[in-house]
Amino acid sequence: MPKRGETAARIMTAAREIVKASGPDSLTFDAVAARVGVSKQAVLYWYPNKARLIEALVRPALEAESAAGQGAITRKANPSEAIRAYIGALAVFHTSDLDRFRLMYVTPQIGQRPGRNGQMLTTLGRIHPATNEMYDKLAERLVEGGRYPRLIDARRAAAAIHTALLGLILRMAMADALNAPLRLRDDALVEALVGVMAPEAA
Repeated sequence: MPKRGETAARIMTAAREIVKASGPDSLTFDAVAARVGVSKQAVLYWYPNKARLIEALVRPALEAESAAGQGAITRKANPSEAIRAYIGALAVFHTSDLDRFRLMYVTPQIGQRPGRNGQMLTTLGRIHPATNEMYDKLAERLVEGGRYPRLIDARRAAAAIHTALLGLILRMAMADALNAPLRLRDDALVEALVGVMAPEAA
């Protein structure tokens, strides 16, 4: 008889395998149950709706991304150096595992519908706490280094830098999935983004 939590871990493994093999649209409770070898009700016991299943899939990756971004920012770095380190660390994090990137930033978009209060049912319908922490750390460095006078402006900049990088990684992931390499090397594109966001550090 499986230990408590063992079934939940097997469900997570199966869900990741389904998304990797067949794409996020193939992630259904029936597909997960079939792969694990349990009933659909057993899957629903651990993850009562698709929002919970997707959140459980994506949350560890978001936390790892945040750790990579925060770890790149040192208190001694000036704003441009901090931005360069932040972009570089996240670029390495994502390009080293494009399947994980797709899991994080494509899968959460499927199966979402507004709840009773109008908000999206997954926690990914709003910024995840780990992502907030990452933005806060970069924003604090940008304020302390004198690039922005107000924390709110620096925080918006941190979010914009992250979003711009995600757009670039999405292009790379699409090219990878289509086996159609981009005309420019990945590292050249990342360097160009650094040049736009922190020209002093380029």
